[in-house]
Amino acid sequence: MEDTHLTNGIELVGDLGYLLIVCSGVGAIAYILKQPMVLGFLVAGILIGPFGPLSLIKNTDMLNNFSDIAIVLLLFGVGLSFPLSQLRAVGKLGIGISLIEVVVMLCVGFALGYALGWSFYDTMFLAAAISVSSTAIIIKVLENMNKIDATSSVVLTGILVIEDLIAVVMISIIHANVVAQSFQLVNAMWTVGKVGLFIGGTITLGTIAVPKIFALIARLERYEITITFALGIAFGLAFLSYNLGFSAATGAFLAGVVIAGSKFSDQISNLISPTREIFTAIFFVTIGALMNMSSIFLYWVPVLVITTGIVLGKVGGVYAGTRLFGFNRQYALGMGLSMAQLGEFSFIVLKTGQDLNVISNMLFPIIGMAVALTTMIGPMLIKAGTRVVAIYEH
Repeated sequence: MEDTHLTNGIELVGDLGYLLIVCSGVGAIAYILKQPMVLGFLVAGILIGPFGPLSLIKNTDMLNNFSDIAIVLLLFGVGLSFPLSQLRAVGKLGIGISLIEVVVMLCVGFALGYALGWSFYDTMFLAAAISVSSTAIIIKVLENMNKIDATSSVVLTGILVIEDLIAVVMISIIHANVVAQSFQLVNAMWTVGKVGLFIGGTITLGTIAVPKIFALIARLERYEITITFALGIAFGLAFLSYNLGFSAATGAFLAGVVIAGSKFSDQISNLISPTREIFTAIFFVTIGALMNMSSIFLYWVPVLVITTGIVLGKVGGVYAGTRLFGFNRQYALGMGLSMAQLGEFSFIVLKTGQDLNVISNMLFPIIGMAVALTTMIGPMLIKAGTRVVAIYEH
């Protein structure tokens, strides 16, 4: 038994070594070629995964373990950048546009799934996976363009953050209803209510207790205690959320939101940033490694159809939402072009379906290719969108 544990431990060390070395190498190439790092990480995973040409990592259980930890840290980081005051800042405009876009994309996803003849679960997870834009990639492109402080960028950031919140709730609803094996409207509404109570209760208790605990820890002036406690909250709430029948991602996100409301949020964000960046990279590499690309040529039609649907649906959804709030056509088009991008949440949604064993093996490579394609064309669309919007901001 001890030999087995020792072997597994050494395999874990070896797999992590392969993963980080190839990840950094391919990531550097992506940077030199001025491609999004996410694309480089996905390619690195495809190369070293059990289905790839190098096949350096063969144990998919270990990959899933890496991914689970990475999801918690990824969502914790998203939550840390989500102070509740930001909701008030973007107001009805951000909330309205994000809700309209998500609803439009859910409809597009279901329409595409049924048109392709997919099963109910594959169709549902497709719709959920394409409904939310990539916060990480869009914000990064805006920062590189020095446009992050523009008025339209502030609105875009608000929309993206609210979409992240919607995605977290959506993942928990899907998770709970798949486990219950029932998708009746009453059950869905009951799940929404339970998720709402969990979110509300956690934020209420957290905003009262967490700042006081951090104030006590701060007196010790030991950053390792601060970061250990913060991560303990993240993993603890993720575990509690999962055991209550929701997604672990919900608890991790809430941990970040609770801490974001305290005066120690910037300090914790700075401390956690290097660890989060490493595990974000690990997350995309593990997703790439879990994608079987050998049969992707069989799926080139759905890849092109879904990618086209994503771009047109997102541009159209954001355009419609922006127009409803009284903006002119050009401004609405510019906002829409800036949001036509998939990313991290698409994979988190699919990982939920995979863990529940209800989606087909084809879904990961198909959505993976759609993410790769939108990642490549996304920066061009964002640049075009910001140029259109900039005319009306001077």
